Parts: sequence; C-alpha cells; structure tokens
Amino acid sequence: MARWFGKSRQARPGDDDPLGTADELRLAYGRTGDPGLLRRAIQAAEQAKDRYPPDDPHHASGLSALCMLYRLRWERERDARLLERSVAYGRQAVDASPPGDPELGRHMSSLATSLQEAFDRGGRQQDIDEAIALYRGCLDLLPPDHPEHAGQESNLANALLRRAQRFPDPATLEEAVRHARAALDHTPAHEPMHAVRLVNLGGALLGLVQSGQVRHAAEAQAMYERALRELPRTHPAYGSVQGAVERIRSLRRTLGS
Repeated sequence: MARWFGKSRQARPGDDDPLGTADELRLAYGRTGDPGLLRRAIQAAEQAKDRYPPDDPHHASGLSALCMLYRLRWERERDARLLERSVAYGRQAVDASPPGDPELGRHMSSLATSLQEAFDRGGRQQDIDEAIALYRGCLDLLPPDHPEHAGQESNLANALLRRAQRFPDPATLEEAVRHARAALDHTPAHEPMHAVRLVNLGGALLGLVQSGQVRHAAEAQAMYERALRELPRTHPAYGSVQGAVERIRSLRRTLGS
C-alpha cells in the first residue's frame, strides 16, 4: 500500500492531522492485517470528516478516506452493508469536493473502485458503467505526465475488461487493450507496478483471444511471460499468471499458431 490520505493536506500548527493518522493506521493494517488498526483508522477518518466544514476540501478527503476504509472492511468481512457504506461515502466525497480541489481525481477513483466491487458482487451494469465514467473523469483531470495518470489508465482498462467479460462487446475489449497498453508504456520497467501492468495488458489481450480474435494470442502470452520473469514466485498472482500462460500455449498448439 502507498500513502494516500496524508498526501491530501498539510498539517496545520497544533493540528494532530487525523487524515495522516488514518493513513498511518491503514498502512499498518496492510502490513499486519490487524482489524483493530482498521477500526482505529475509520475512527480517525470520522474525526477528519467531522472536524472540517463542508466547504473545506479536507472534509471531502475525510469522506474519501471512509470510502476506502469501509471497502477494506468489506474485503475482510464480506458484509454487503459495509460495501454500501463505502459507496455512499465515496459519492459524498465527490459531491463535497469544492471547485478546483486537486484531490477530486482521487475521490473519484476511490468511488470507482468501490463501484467495481459492487459490480463484482451484484453484476449490475450501472455500477460498472459509473465506475468507467469516473475513471474517464480522472484521466480528464490528470495531465499525461502526472505520476498517477498511468495508474488511472490501468484502472480504466480493468473496468472496461470487467464490463466486457460480463457483457461481451469487442469494442469495449479493444478500448481496454488500448488503455492497458498506454498504462504499460508510461510505466518504467524499474517501477514495482510494471509487472502488474504487463499482467493487465495480457488479460485484456486474452479477452480479445477469447472473443475469437486469436491473432492476439502470441502477444498475450508474451505479456504474461514477461510478467512471470518480473514477479517473485511468492507474489499472490504468480500462480494464476502461470496458469494463463499454460492455457494460451495449449490454445496456440490446438490452433497451430
């Protein structure tokens, strides 16, 4: 996990910085998995939300923090009410973000991620369509050289792929490939996310293969194989990427390609 909430503001003199506290507790939870840390992070984010008036951008940041933290609780506890609360806080954060707020893109991205979770759980097309629209909005807000631009482009690619897997559409798959490729092209090879971006492009290309466009099979295999060379064997995705390579190899042998 990377720092998030604490970057959204500068602590004021005499301020105990509840957003920064929420961020530190979230990071500690990511390292340890201790649910008590996650509960304390939520309490700190609640303090941030309540401390600042609605027209203060820090208020929106507190709401956005709660969106992310309740999504983490949902991932742990699988209580649908937690995911609903995450989405609700995300909507409030986007609505509360004042004009010119530099953190609006982050609030939109956090809401979009929760909507993707809602789509994965319930399969409602409106959830994934809203997530896609939010990611498009993030890209509109960020210049191409912004350090978070590639990540948002990757997020959009993944959302498009999710949609196409549930509601098959070649045009959506092709757009997913374009954004996944652009995200990879703008991610230096030494960055930790480079291997993940290889996997994402491989997945989008595999979607095209599964839709009947088998000419993309060789490139999909190449992306996955490059990812395997970069991922440590202990990475949680290593086994699934290895399995994808074997499936593509088998398909190519069958097709003689």
